[in-house]
Amino acid sequence: MSGSAPTRFARHDHYPRFFDEAAAEFLALFSHRYGYIRKPFNSDGWLSAPDNWVLTDTEILKAAACVHPHSYLGVRFGKTTRYALFDIDAKSRYHTKSELKKLISTITGAGLIAPSIYQSSNSGGWHLYVFFDEPMGCKELRRELIKFLQLNGYQIGKGQLEIFPNTSDRSLGFGCRLPLQEGFAWINPYTYEIDEERSHLSPAQAVARFLVDAKDSNSYQDFRHFKANVQALEERKATVVARTNAPPRSNVVSIRKHQQPATAQEFTDFVTDVFHQLPPGILVDNWYKGRLYHLNGLTGPAQRADAIQCVGHYLFYGDPSRELDALGYGYEQEREWAITEFLTLHHNGQSKDINEGRTDAFAQVERAASWVPQHKKGAEPTKYAPAQPISWVRANANRKNDARERIAGALEGLKKRGRSFTTVELREAAGCARDTLYVHEDIWRADYERLLGYQDLADGFFASCPGEYNCVEGGGSSQTSPPDTSLEPDMPSGRLAARRIVYEISMRSEKDKRQAQKKSLGALEESEATWQGEVTRLTETEPSTLSVPEIKVLLVVLAAYLATAPNYEGQQGLQVYISALKKQLILATDGPKSVVRPP
Repeated sequence: MSGSAPTRFARHDHYPRFFDEAAAEFLALFSHRYGYIRKPFNSDGWLSAPDNWVLTDTEILKAAACVHPHSYLGVRFGKTTRYALFDIDAKSRYHTKSELKKLISTITGAGLIAPSIYQSSNSGGWHLYVFFDEPMGCKELRRELIKFLQLNGYQIGKGQLEIFPNTSDRSLGFGCRLPLQEGFAWINPYTYEIDEERSHLSPAQAVARFLVDAKDSNSYQDFRHFKANVQALEERKATVVARTNAPPRSNVVSIRKHQQPATAQEFTDFVTDVFHQLPPGILVDNWYKGRLYHLNGLTGPAQRADAIQCVGHYLFYGDPSRELDALGYGYEQEREWAITEFLTLHHNGQSKDINEGRTDAFAQVERAASWVPQHKKGAEPTKYAPAQPISWVRANANRKNDARERIAGALEGLKKRGRSFTTVELREAAGCARDTLYVHEDIWRADYERLLGYQDLADGFFASCPGEYNCVEGGGSSQTSPPDTSLEPDMPSGRLAARRIVYEISMRSEKDKRQAQKKSLGALEESEATWQGEVTRLTETEPSTLSVPEIKVLLVVLAAYLATAPNYEGQQGLQVYISALKKQLILATDGPKSVVRPP
């Protein structure tokens, strides 16, 4: 491509005449044509075109057909846009399947339709497009997207995660590469592997498939819902920061040594006095160190990692002595915000990474915010899982069978034409959604690739594998000889007896371990039942019937119980009652006062 001689571009040699309407729809996505960028084939960098040069329809269609004679092309954004783009470089920390899945889940959870995922070029980077069905203001769209991602802990920056449109008050910002050029590919939204290479499709087929993705677009109402979610996140963060942020102390750190270091037993006694009993799963040393960090900030170098871990543990259980509510089960994002804010305000110049503004200075915060006690790790008990009615199960199975039958029928109809077809044709013929089509791709994928004229790279792989790796006749069947398991015929009796003794000891050890675990779980369940009974007794009174002194006493007592909540449900219920008490206290102490009218 890069070495081909320039030739006159004949549009209808690459795009059929009846395709003009689709081509116009594709070109309309790129409405801003000034200040575009280009990358000559013999160059490693992108260049800016002169401001008075206009990117024409013909140039864009040349690039999309992969026949441009000189350069790769890219565009900048003007005042409005029909799409937003997330650019993830191949060397970015977010260029993994798990991070991509998390990013998409974060975007869709905020109210936007799942982005379409593509490989941007031969470098292997990813472009995530979020389409809109009407032009959106570029500055507002960029501001809300960046704010949303930063609230969720993402680091925005070149080489990691870039957001387009990239406009500012004084310039058009950076440009981004146009789609469908050399190296472009579609990424499967379920496996996150390459689903189809651009080179396997004709220009018209490539444009048609890209337009199918663009039809899954967001409305302005969706964007308003997204903005409301961003605002709600901001308010939650502000509440958490105000509630958990310790007042700043002096930056002068005393170099005087402690006369007598505290012992572990003193830590335990102090924490027991604060909570009246040790909360389940608490690590006393970590909680106490987290309390000191939260009060004083960092007091020396090389404390950042330890402070992140200990402050997160401290915030998980809270501190009744300081009226600091627990941010336990279900408050992972709030803890992440609180830890980040604490480090930003109270590192006291002791962290070299934070002082230098390194983006990875807060990389451990997310992991620390996800901490849960050891006895709560793993799956949630099945008793909390709601039972699914059998009618729902049957209805889901019927819908699945109906979708598969419609896809299979549509496939047979398209195969009778004897030519290749696009996924949009199959989707429209079957009358199903895009996601449904890809869930059942085992029905149509083979015929789709065969009619396109190429085979999947994995075709024939298993047929070429040896029998022991292939599920064929003789593989793993009675024809395959099992491994020899016979013992040594002349084994001494003493050795056999020793093995039996070792086996008996190991079995007893396992039995003791299981009994200890069972006993520990029983004690934990008994503790949870006791906690629930006490909390039920303390919260059975309506807050409006209590006096001010009674409310104050009850708030102190319940703060300790909140920190020792055994599960998320109990903590949430108690938090609601505490909020009602605080509201009643405000009404009782700051209510309307009588006004004495002058005579």
